[in-house]
Amino acid sequence: MSEDATTRPTIETVLERVNALGDRMNALGERMGEGFAAVHTRLNRMDERLEQMDTRLDRTQAMVHEMRADFRDFRAQFKEPA
Repeated sequence: MSEDATTRPTIETVLERVNALGDRMNALGERMGEGFAAVHTRLNRMDERLEQMDTRLDRTQAMVHEMRADFRDFRAQFKEPA
């Protein structure tokens, strides 16, 4: 038997396996891409919500400072002159 006759089926088997592995890797890459896109979408939504919370916190903090100033003014009105 010639060397080509004995190695040919082995090479074809190896190539089939390499091609199958490549197909699986491509499918995995597509699924990973979809997963990363989903994570990216969720992170964007979380970022938007955090920005909204930050805005609300700034407004609340401003209101607290305003209330403190009003309370100081109110207390000053009722203090007896020394």
